[in-house]
Amino acid sequence: MNSVLLSRASQFTIFRSVLGQPNSVAVLILCAAFSLILFTLTAPLMIWVLMLGGCAVIVRIAGLSTLDNLPTLRTVNLLAVLAVFALSWFGLSIGLLDSMINLLTVACALKIMLVEKKRDFHLLICTCLFLIGCGFISSLSVFAWVGYTGILTLLLIATALYHGAKIPIANSVKFVAILIGQAVPIALLLFLLLPQLPPLWQMPTSKSTETGLSDTVTPGDIASLASSSDLAFSATFKSTDEVPEAQNRYWRAMTLEHFDGKTWSISEKRTQAEQQLAFMGKAAPLSELAEKGTPAVTNYELIVEPTQQTWLFALAPSFPNNRENSIFVRSLFDYTLRANTPISSKKAFYLSYVPNAQINNGIGNFETQLNLQVSTNGNAEARAWGQSLAKQYANPDERVQAVMREFRQGGFRYTLSPNAMPVDPIDSFLFEQRAGFCAHYAGAMVYVLRAAGVPARMVTGYQGGSELSENVLQVRQYDAHAWVEAFLDGVWVRFDPTSMVAPSRLTFGLERALEELGESRQTTILREIGNSALFATLQGWLQQLDYSWSKWVLGFDNAAQTNMLEELLGTLTPQKMRIVFLSAIGLIGLILAMYFLPKKEKARFSPSHRILLKAVTHVETQTGIKRENKALSTYFQEVSSLLPPHAAKAFEQLCKQFEHETYGQQQTLGNTGVMKCQLKTLKQALK
Repeated sequence: MNSVLLSRASQFTIFRSVLGQPNSVAVLILCAAFSLILFTLTAPLMIWVLMLGGCAVIVRIAGLSTLDNLPTLRTVNLLAVLAVFALSWFGLSIGLLDSMINLLTVACALKIMLVEKKRDFHLLICTCLFLIGCGFISSLSVFAWVGYTGILTLLLIATALYHGAKIPIANSVKFVAILIGQAVPIALLLFLLLPQLPPLWQMPTSKSTETGLSDTVTPGDIASLASSSDLAFSATFKSTDEVPEAQNRYWRAMTLEHFDGKTWSISEKRTQAEQQLAFMGKAAPLSELAEKGTPAVTNYELIVEPTQQTWLFALAPSFPNNRENSIFVRSLFDYTLRANTPISSKKAFYLSYVPNAQINNGIGNFETQLNLQVSTNGNAEARAWGQSLAKQYANPDERVQAVMREFRQGGFRYTLSPNAMPVDPIDSFLFEQRAGFCAHYAGAMVYVLRAAGVPARMVTGYQGGSELSENVLQVRQYDAHAWVEAFLDGVWVRFDPTSMVAPSRLTFGLERALEELGESRQTTILREIGNSALFATLQGWLQQLDYSWSKWVLGFDNAAQTNMLEELLGTLTPQKMRIVFLSAIGLIGLILAMYFLPKKEKARFSPSHRILLKAVTHVETQTGIKRENKALSTYFQEVSSLLPPHAAKAFEQLCKQFEHETYGQQQTLGNTGVMKCQLKTLKQALK
């Protein structure tokens, strides 16, 4: 037993001695940085890649001691071949970008087990930097920036330790801190003055609904977003008076006009018509509205989270201010907006809302006929009800009101978890279940109105938004909503059947509506903590911080940069831009020169030497004789006769004390207090 304990103790001692070496500490810090990178890339990385990376870190740390041998080169090569086969097999299903991220991670994991030369270490550092860049692709929040800055700091410290084997660890950390501090002003200048160029490549379009709304809706799809608190976008208005009332915050995204009996989607006929009209050069209604210069306009800014899609969310009707937008936004004939490129990162868009404008038929009779088509694939009872409404009410508006009245008085219930309705979903919802989410109500109402001869369509987007500040609204994924537009008296009129069964959904939001109905959006164990006042206050601070970061940092695009320069310099001309650019380069060069040009080192004296110099200065002033390069004893003999006795004695003792401390066989420290007393005696004697 004792021999086992001694063996363990000796092994632990060896392990500690190995970690005491700077190179070993550098590799340990590199492993820690790589582990943190793995933690931040859990979304794009496959599970087996995460496991491989974790095992590689454990093996490398264990190999820092003599307890275990590292894998051989042959073993690592075999793992590399297996990893290549696995990546080739799964690569097509996860997409090109995620495949490249997984490939980089696998390469880094295999290499980290065989760090022997400087070249290996440098390759790992560069690979980790690439992985940090990949992490920034999917997350640009202030929290991601802080986290990746910390990881970058660890990589720099590891590099400094690896190349400074004889330098104390504290000195290497101080060196990296100074480098980061020196880089901050240069980075700030480059950020403010370097031209904001468009991206060199585009992100692949996402095919999943994890990014929010989808261009197809099956009843229940939008309800699945209710569990997500992820931010969809933020809207900033110039003043509090311009913020719409809660019940009017309808953020329009898509119009779904095709129904196959189960799923609503964007009509292919609509898409073809939009393309033909764009080819003919016909202006969309929103473009004409922008050219009219309507006085009652509310300008606002949207900061949209990445969706990998092209659609935008806007108060209807809103037209884009493309002079300020970094991405061109098109207006479609159904009063929706589309960006020219997918929104792959946080982007700021500038829009103008015309609250008093109507939504007209953008393509004339085509839209009316398109939105009268009724699918005969099931749902016979709903079609029959619509046909009976057409016979009962001659006025289309009365038919609409009859459907709304049925939802209010027919015993319908609003819920996030209705029963599945796989067969004839509209009939099942209207005549059997009578419980559903907004998509159920909107889809059923559109179908019945079409059967009743009233052109109608489903509109999806978001409704509501919580106030981050007096003029800022934040809309989250659980605010996703669907409503109805019916064509009455030559204009499209909005109707929200959800308001008939859950009116508080419009005025107070989803969570308040569910609370009144005895349901909850979240059923986790942390719900009570999330509802506490302390957590709400902390969450508000973090949301405000993230919004400020998005608005002032991520939203600093070419338009914002141009506005800043125009405020400082007036109208921008090519000559002014050249001056700005050259001035920025010159200022950066000056800063670099201050950092790296050799400086004249100041003489460093010990405390006793400084006291002696002060005493000599007093003696030179009193006697008029300069010491120059004379020895202390020689200089004392010259001036002793010219000094008062007490001053001469004090000066002599001070000189002897300094020589004893500096040149003695056993140099002593801590006598500065005695020398200070002697200097004080000398000054008093001279006076």
